[in-house]
Amino acid sequence: MTDPSSTHRPSPPLGSVLKLTASLGVVLAGCSVSWETWPLAGSLIATTAAGLAIAGVRIRTLVRRLFLFLPFVFLIAISIPISQGFSAPWLQVAATVVLRGVISFLSGLWLIQVLPFDQLLTTLRGLYLPSVVVASLAMMYRYLFVLWEETGRLRIARRARTLGHSNRIAKWMTGVALVGTLVIRSLDRAHRIHRAMLSRGWDGHVRPWP
Repeated sequence: MTDPSSTHRPSPPLGSVLKLTASLGVVLAGCSVSWETWPLAGSLIATTAAGLAIAGVRIRTLVRRLFLFLPFVFLIAISIPISQGFSAPWLQVAATVVLRGVISFLSGLWLIQVLPFDQLLTTLRGLYLPSVVVASLAMMYRYLFVLWEETGRLRIARRARTLGHSNRIAKWMTGVALVGTLVIRSLDRAHRIHRAMLSRGWDGHVRPWP
């Protein structure tokens, strides 16, 4: 069965395609770097940093987002040497993972600054990306804010029950419980939303407004 929306896909704007291509190109180039090719990695980081500066991203914002992103990259980077028993080049392997992660993150951050998400979806749709992928990205973006609001309500409820006084261990334990509660609520909400969409004629294809 053919995609009923495939015949109504307008050509994406050239500017959007170039922005997406540039971002993917930097990511692919970043995935090919290693610790030995650090000059290329430095050039890619400098290029993406310049692009972020032109896009109007302040240094304070960039540092804050890197501060949130880097711990996850470091955990992944150190997990590889641990799984290999800290062989001789383990430091180079970890450094390569960090370099590739930072380059990809900066490139993605630049893309969302210069190409709004709705335009990105339109571009991907115009490039004949499978409809299920476009629909999944659209739903993820739409309900990410709902999930964030639900997290805020759970945090307020936790502070109300503890009156804001708890030690670090208690905070970690309540944080784990908060994540579990959030997963359960998210699954329940996803089932309810899916049933509601099916009852309104959802067939798995995103059709933008004309």
